[in-house]
Amino acid sequence: MPSLAARTLTALFAAALLSVAAPRIARAEPREEARELFATGAELVKAAKWSEALTAFERSFALVPHPVTLFDIGACERALGSYARARRTLLRARELDRAGKSGTLPESARSDVEAFLAEIAAILVIVDVHLDPPTATIAVDGRPLETTTAGAVPTLTAGLAAPGPGHAPPSGDFRLELDPGAHVLVLARPGFEDVVRRETFAKERPSSLDLVLARLDGALDVRADRSGSAVFVDGIDVGAAPVTVRRPAGRYHVAVRKTGFVPFETDAVLEPGGRVELSAPLAPEKTPVTKTWWFWTVAGGVVALATVTTYFATRPDPERPAANGGGLGWVLRTP
Repeated sequence: MPSLAARTLTALFAAALLSVAAPRIARAEPREEARELFATGAELVKAAKWSEALTAFERSFALVPHPVTLFDIGACERALGSYARARRTLLRARELDRAGKSGTLPESARSDVEAFLAEIAAILVIVDVHLDPPTATIAVDGRPLETTTAGAVPTLTAGLAAPGPGHAPPSGDFRLELDPGAHVLVLARPGFEDVVRRETFAKERPSSLDLVLARLDGALDVRADRSGSAVFVDGIDVGAAPVTVRRPAGRYHVAVRKTGFVPFETDAVLEPGGRVELSAPLAPEKTPVTKTWWFWTVAGGVVALATVTTYFATRPDPERPAANGGGLGWVLRTP
């Protein structure tokens, strides 16, 4: 592959220099600098120094845009294995050539463009991705993905966007297009654990990928203004305040209790990765009269007195025994 690209670029070198020096380019200094940079890039290609050549061609194109220079940039990207970028560059070169406003490609280069595009289409790997949650951001090799095909199941291509943090895809299910080889995927979403995965992609490997982020537990911080207060979460004793309890996201009933004080109770809603802070004020409990010691002492005496009085007030009078008549056996009875 490099030798073919080197031969192609060398063949285009003379024509490109003439195009760059065309009379319609008014400013002499950018034109001359562009020619020098293009010549430098061509020499670097002969030495198979593709990265340095790519830089020289990009600088030349920035000064004087020309489809030949753009073709050379795409050829260097192809030689470096950046197939997705090479495809985009070659498509731009074809468009620029067809417009004809800034020059045209030689017929041989046009054929090479079509051949390279067909080759790249057979090389790029396409993977069906399911992302959960769908709002998570994803970056591949330190770059966000770029949507290249819209639709119900969009196609997102790696390696095209500028370096930066990941972006959320249009939907949780999409096709990921990328160069074959090893890549680093970074997934992030507030409330979920960040995921860093190194995956190697190839045409012969499975073409589906499930990317699932685990929810983070929420933290519940409970404090009380009375030391030794017991904390209960959904009826379970979790320790004395202050205490930090970690639970999955959801709603929880929290109670703080201490003998002699009015219990504190409330509901707390934990978000994934969130934190809820509760401060429980415990007011002294007002003791009812029925719970005081003197009440029961007095009440006991009153009950005892009432019992005796009731007994004497309600007991029947005793029946008088008959008078004893002595030895005569007489019995005196009252008329």
